[in-house]
Amino acid sequence: MAEPIIQFEGVSKSYGPQTVLRDFSLEVVRGEFLTIIGRSGCGKTTALKLVNGLIAPDAGRVWVEGRDVAQSDPVALRRRIGYAIQSVGLFPHMTVEKNIAYVPSVSGLEGWKGARRREKTAALLERVGLAPELAGRYPRALSGGQRQRVGIARALAAGPEILLMDEPFGAVDEITRGQLQEEIQRIHRESGITILFVTHDIGEALKLGTRTLVMEGGRVQQCAPPEEILRRPATEFVRTLVEPQRRTCLLPEARLADCEYSGAASRPG
Repeated sequence: MAEPIIQFEGVSKSYGPQTVLRDFSLEVVRGEFLTIIGRSGCGKTTALKLVNGLIAPDAGRVWVEGRDVAQSDPVALRRRIGYAIQSVGLFPHMTVEKNIAYVPSVSGLEGWKGARRREKTAALLERVGLAPELAGRYPRALSGGQRQRVGIARALAAGPEILLMDEPFGAVDEITRGQLQEEIQRIHRESGITILFVTHDIGEALKLGTRTLVMEGGRVQQCAPPEEILRRPATEFVRTLVEPQRRTCLLPEARLADCEYSGAASRPG
């Protein structure tokens, strides 16, 4: 495997009496689209927040681009990592343009003033499938799907190498969700950005990911390409999770009788 851009080494994390990550180890290589699936409380969102230093591990280490997150400047780190969440979090008193330009502006990046800012904002809006004319509107004037796209554009504005996405499409209707899935797949193909994408929808996880990480109880159950997970689920938990997908068109060329259950968790990474 290529040199990892993100690496978890024996990470544990608890909130009071509840342990959400237990000796969690994982490597993510540059350019991957890693989808993360598991029940509520299994540690998915915690893993994302460890990457950009929003929380610190109780034990173990997290590395991003070869640097220990614990030893990194948290502000500088977060400005290099895009973060898109379900609630979007747009500033309601700012226009779409100012929302998108916020991180590059406060980071002092060149080319984010005046006409150049308008040009870059327009390009980002087009990149996420929105009309540049929306730049002057306020978030309240946008639909839920439009706000979500603006949130993605804002996360991409500073040109990050890594994009963290936490249930980003969970609050939109199914049609809009499908459109957003296609947009993020296109952005990934065109940019080569590394994406970590948390979801509760196994179908979405298998559709989008180049690899899918299945978590349970703060541990890795299986981390493998979607077809591998469908054909050879590593644990009974994974098998139960993907069984509905094994009976759909996601695996049209395979008969269920041909799919194997390995009976042991695969090694992460």
